[in-house]
Amino acid sequence: MTTKESFPKRYIITAAQAYGGYGKGVPNLNLLAGLEKYCQVMKAELIILPMAGSSVRELELHFELANRPEIWFGSKRLNSKIAISDMVVPPQNVDPSSGRLRFPQRDKTLILAHPKQRLKAVPNSNFKIPKFLVSTGALTTPNYNEMNHRGDAAKRDHVYGALVVEIVSDNHYHFRHIRAATNGSFVDLGLKFDGDKKPVQVSVEALVLGDIHVGDTDPVVREANYKMIEVYRPKRLILHDLFNGHSVNHHNFGRMITQIQEVESQRYSLAMELQQCYEELCEFSKAMGRSGQIILPACNHHQFLNRYLEEMRLKDDRFNAKIASKLIAPMIEGRDPIEVGISMMGKIPKNVRFLDYDDDYKVRGVQLGSHGDKGMSGGRGSMRSREFAHGRSITGHSHTPEILRNTVIVGTSTFLHLPYTKGSASSWMNANALLYDNGSVQLINIIDGQWTID
Repeated sequence: MTTKESFPKRYIITAAQAYGGYGKGVPNLNLLAGLEKYCQVMKAELIILPMAGSSVRELELHFELANRPEIWFGSKRLNSKIAISDMVVPPQNVDPSSGRLRFPQRDKTLILAHPKQRLKAVPNSNFKIPKFLVSTGALTTPNYNEMNHRGDAAKRDHVYGALVVEIVSDNHYHFRHIRAATNGSFVDLGLKFDGDKKPVQVSVEALVLGDIHVGDTDPVVREANYKMIEVYRPKRLILHDLFNGHSVNHHNFGRMITQIQEVESQRYSLAMELQQCYEELCEFSKAMGRSGQIILPACNHHQFLNRYLEEMRLKDDRFNAKIASKLIAPMIEGRDPIEVGISMMGKIPKNVRFLDYDDDYKVRGVQLGSHGDKGMSGGRGSMRSREFAHGRSITGHSHTPEILRNTVIVGTSTFLHLPYTKGSASSWMNANALLYDNGSVQLINIIDGQWTID
């Protein structure tokens, strides 16, 4: 007789390398105590996944871990949409997802035991949220052969941490990484755990929202965004692609049917779009309060207006020619037409700052001033170019949440399926990022307006 599963349920999943002697593969005892405290406070179940050590011949765990009941060998179903995989990924691998993106089949996210924290989305069907390959981070000290280049690099990339998985129902779940400091302390949703001490609230330096795109924003996600501001009280709010640009979209230029549809949908007016952006900016300013800062990095969708003016498309656009003509002189003078245009709708709140493409904006050593659309030496942005150019960063642009070492990409605040993605298998996801006062970053997925079971 099969026992019926009960929900909701919370897991915290980490990995342990085999013991290699000389301090290698030894459990970080303060982290272990913190995970145990987390389970006690958050009513979670701890799972520890064993891995090989510096070679495939090292398989025995340290005596502190070897006989613990939380050790799990093999695969494990968490619900119908997410599972722990028994796939063997050598701990020395630079990217745990390499060569494995074909394995998340049948609409299921797979969790891999690995001492790096990787998150990679896999497009899923034509009309479903993506599935993911996600690796855990480690509970143990690095155990590698540092006399070769793979082992040396692996030690430098070794991450203490775990993965929180919250099961809402048999087909609904949330997940997020926790990254621990060397001393084993970690933060989850603003709550810091440090060994067996009582957890304490920490301040949030910044909340980076998924790309906004006023006019295409999902109202359910919008509500969740404002709720996050209320709950975590960030010192800074980072807004990517506030301006969608549907009123001046160069992709629609010369497309008669599409332009008729935009007119019928009341999406043709530049003045109306700027007004909507102004109103949303004021709402964000109100939510952040007087002490909160709002930062808008330069973005590719903001550049839609620059391109519209540069190409003089206003001469054939009787709907927008009047207001657009007022933006030409400021743009010639080097001013941002988006900022100027929004200021024409009303006074921009004092706590709002628009960045230029040449501006850096770093908090706790994390680059927050890049949208992610620009790559190196004039090329397009990519995960690799962001890592090389910025080091630690949180960017936007792709609408697909991703983590590679210290490079984090948020998702989108829009509907996950828009007219220009019709027919494409999508990896888009609603996801924001929190930057804590200890410099750690946490990527938070939003599903059906919720980001946790609490």
